Amino acid sequence: MASSANLSADSSAEEQETLSDDSHKNGKRKHTSDSDSDQPQKRSGMSMAPAAMDGSQGAAATTAAGGGAAPFSQFSEKSFRMMKQMGYKAGTGLGKTGQGRVDLIETSSQKGRSGLGMKLNELNTAAEQWDGAEERLQIPEVCSWLVNVHAEAGSPGITREQLDAWIRVGPRKLLIDDEHRYCEPDVLAQILASKSVFNNLGADDMRKARSKSNPFELIKSNIFINRAAVKMANMDSMFGFMLTSPVDRHGQPLVRDHDLFYFADVCAGPGGFSEYVLWRKRWYAKGFGFTLKGAYDFRLDDFSAGSPETFDPHYGPKEDGNVFDPANIVGFTEYVMTQTETGVHLMMADGGFSVEGQENEQEILSKQLYLCQLIVALAIVRPDGHFVMKVFDLFTPFSVGLVYLAYRCFREISICKPNSSRPANSERYLVCKWKLPQTDLIQRHLEDVNRQMYDNRNANIDTLELVSEEVLRADATFHRYVCDSNNAIGRNQIAALLKIAAFCRNRDLAEPRQMEVKQKCLALWKLPDGIRKFANKGDPDQYVAKLYKEWNSLTKEVCQVEKRVQNPELRQTFPSVYDWCFVPIGTVENAGKNLRTILLGKGGKEVYRFEPKQCSWIPVTEVSIELPPGTIIYAEIVRELQGQGKSQIVIHTLHIIDGLLLGGENIRRLPLRQRLARCQQFAKALNKPLKGTVADSTNGTAVTVQIRAKRLYGLHEIEHFFGSLETYSLKTGPPRLGYRVRNLIDPDRFYVPYGLLFLKETKPDYMKSLSKTRRMFYYYHVKTKSSRYPEQFEQANHEPETMALFEETYHSRLLWRWETVHQVDPEYGADRSADSVYRVDFRKYVRENYEPGVN
Repeated sequence: MASSANLSADSSAEEQETLSDDSHKNGKRKHTSDSDSDQPQKRSGMSMAPAAMDGSQGAAATTAAGGGAAPFSQFSEKSFRMMKQMGYKAGTGLGKTGQGRVDLIETSSQKGRSGLGMKLNELNTAAEQWDGAEERLQIPEVCSWLVNVHAEAGSPGITREQLDAWIRVGPRKLLIDDEHRYCEPDVLAQILASKSVFNNLGADDMRKARSKSNPFELIKSNIFINRAAVKMANMDSMFGFMLTSPVDRHGQPLVRDHDLFYFADVCAGPGGFSEYVLWRKRWYAKGFGFTLKGAYDFRLDDFSAGSPETFDPHYGPKEDGNVFDPANIVGFTEYVMTQTETGVHLMMADGGFSVEGQENEQEILSKQLYLCQLIVALAIVRPDGHFVMKVFDLFTPFSVGLVYLAYRCFREISICKPNSSRPANSERYLVCKWKLPQTDLIQRHLEDVNRQMYDNRNANIDTLELVSEEVLRADATFHRYVCDSNNAIGRNQIAALLKIAAFCRNRDLAEPRQMEVKQKCLALWKLPDGIRKFANKGDPDQYVAKLYKEWNSLTKEVCQVEKRVQNPELRQTFPSVYDWCFVPIGTVENAGKNLRTILLGKGGKEVYRFEPKQCSWIPVTEVSIELPPGTIIYAEIVRELQGQGKSQIVIHTLHIIDGLLLGGENIRRLPLRQRLARCQQFAKALNKPLKGTVADSTNGTAVTVQIRAKRLYGLHEIEHFFGSLETYSLKTGPPRLGYRVRNLIDPDRFYVPYGLLFLKETKPDYMKSLSKTRRMFYYYHVKTKSSRYPEQFEQANHEPETMALFEETYHSRLLWRWETVHQVDPEYGADRSADSVYRVDFRKYVRENYEPGVN
């Protein structure tokens, strides 16, 4: 059984990459990097073949002195003069009679924690077995898929009776030495023997040798929080980026237009997998995290590449993140499915824990972890979605049986060892493609198995097999695939362990291909050649100037106060009904928590509001808003109400009205309706169920506010809008008309509109009108007095010339404020103020100027 030194050789060494617990002290981010501190080796001038790199061009010994050189020939002239002054003569020792030592004192060869007199015979023997000429690097890796031939009907084709009959229960087994039914016996024996070589070697020596010998070591964690992110980038590239840009069997995108890419990251703190996906997909990806709370939790504040605002950690009803607990699995499943409707496009599972002193039994100790991660995948991955799970060895019948059930639940599987996973460890990944739609039966069966294992976790009885050996051998294609995978990965691991032994014995060995390998891999994986760093944001003015250089040219428009709709002769205000849209407004005065302004997001809760009078940015402190960096939106804080009467509570919510930049994406030139559609998608990605008590949510600072985007109505839909309002009882005051807003998990709420904000779709010089003869829209230029149909414009797409930019819509906005309830009365015709506009005025205007059935 290997010692803690062996832990560095095996896959648990990846735990060295996680952040230390003090990364949040004093609320500051801790800049983290790989634990290995080896300096990069000098780049060799040797070339690299497209598919493989020859091991004969690999590690080379660089000796400290030439073999035939004189003993002191490498010393400086000054040193040699000092020796002569002490009476030194070549070929003799110092001292009166020349009795001193003639030869140089050799460098100590003692390794690790062993005694000075101890000989590491096993290490020396292993080192002698390594042959660098046999090492081959596959860049990119060769990966193979195992196709599920049973999947044509859309179900695994397994009955519950078969599943129950296949299970074998017996005394708990804790040794792996005899588990060679799914690999060649000598492969397993050599893996265990190669690991045991390092039992008496110090962990530091082990890590240094591993870092120097691994051709892929210089890639490290790249720009991410840890190396797990790089592994996901590696696998994404291996499989044609199907993990982050999934397609169905017919090659059609699995993520539809205006939808989000949903993913889940299970047992994956501190979150390297998620950071990669968020970096690759930006805010178009919405993630759900499930991992243990505490030292192994997600470190979202330490994400520097991918912004975490669209990532939502969840810990189950037990609030501990224990994936073994059946109640937590059910709770997380409900949480994800409620918000995604049909499930996530991708689930990643990177579970692992320390097995110090039991490294050879890591697979056995991780069996329930494998099981639970597959259960969650079957529960939350949508049909045709994908699943990636880290495993350690696949020698035991339990693990192989679990892989078999995964194979029957997906259309294809692949067992792969990415180059970014250190070759000397047991780590590999099970990649499952295109989940079948009918996997509920196997999911429920595995849930029952886990429930028994969870309830009997302290007993000596354990589930040893999920699928009988006869069934596994009967599927010859599957059996051969697993055996070939175990043998191939095992042999590579043995070679890597022997290479580490050689590097431990001879510290002068070097791997000259590291720099060349790094550059080739980063290009292949589409990663930048950089290091992890946090942006220096500066003050808001500096940030905006760097983020959006055109901002200064827009300040004249955005500093304008909104105009009021006060003339009952609406034809003068709205020359064409087809030019205008509107949104309901829930804020009266722009003060305190009642904000309606332009907001700047620098990442996290660092949000500023634009003050038109001072033409400057002021921190938002009244409420807690979370926005991705590079965000500029026009929005308001709305007092949403939940419940009625005395039990009614107030929950402040951010409503987006229009957008300029969304997470760094410039949408300024999109037409208004497209900007609002993008804002809807943006808000959907950011919005999360309220966390904390309801009482907390009312103070505006304890809980981050939820985010919505306004629904945009055409001016001609104004009566339809009023028809959608409902009468609600208020905690204080008389009943009022309220606008209902729906929530996926939290109860539905409503807010009382205080007016309508009208937004102009067309540019100031254009007016959109309807031809009564051709029944087609045309655009009238108010200055040139010319009219053109869409096909008459020089450009095929007329929108850049006719549709208003963000600042043009913002500058021309009009507010119809409701100061009395009579203004929204559908039939009010009594005494009325001359400078007030009423609902009946709009109804009359729309009836006279709008042709039904034409949009």
